[in-house]
Amino acid sequence: MDSDHVLSELSEIANGAFSIYYFESIDNENIRFVMDAGEHRDAIAAVLRESDAVQDVRYVPDSQLVITKRSSGVLPIIRANHGMFQKINRFNGTHRTFDVVAFSREELKRMIEELRELGDVHLGRLQPLGGPTRLLSARQLEVIVLANEAGYFDWPRRADAETLASELDITHATFLEHLRKAERKLIDETLSGASR
Repeated sequence: MDSDHVLSELSEIANGAFSIYYFESIDNENIRFVMDAGEHRDAIAAVLRESDAVQDVRYVPDSQLVITKRSSGVLPIIRANHGMFQKINRFNGTHRTFDVVAFSREELKRMIEELRELGDVHLGRLQPLGGPTRLLSARQLEVIVLANEAGYFDWPRRADAETLASELDITHATFLEHLRKAERKLIDETLSGASR
């Protein structure tokens, strides 16, 4: 963010990022969200209550705060371009990280262009919507579904690869190749998701 905003002041309280989520756009100028303030909740609440940009700070269970404040402009831009916050977003000083669902490349491009008026924008990872099976080819999906339903992954195995390959009218080696590639894609996707 090029401009200084009240959330940027919180980096003086603690090093590291705070998680913010459950955004609500109240009107064109004000937003409400939840922040996990951790052990710094009292200090953060005190700073926020001193700011003219903050209308309300409320304590909720555990270490969270519900904050109503003037928007920095990010949320209205994302909403105007039909974007949806997908999961926890973080901020640290003047740096903000948002996970956003965009429903078209055109809306995503427009969103980025408009956000650049507020500061530098770095596009992280683009990921298509859908479950992990979207990564698989039709044949890989067919192979791994058959293997799962037939009990190939059970212990002890209830089906062997040669029998399953013959059901699909492909060679044993081809069946194993499709199965290995499908497993690799699903494992990579799972580990990638766990590290985000």
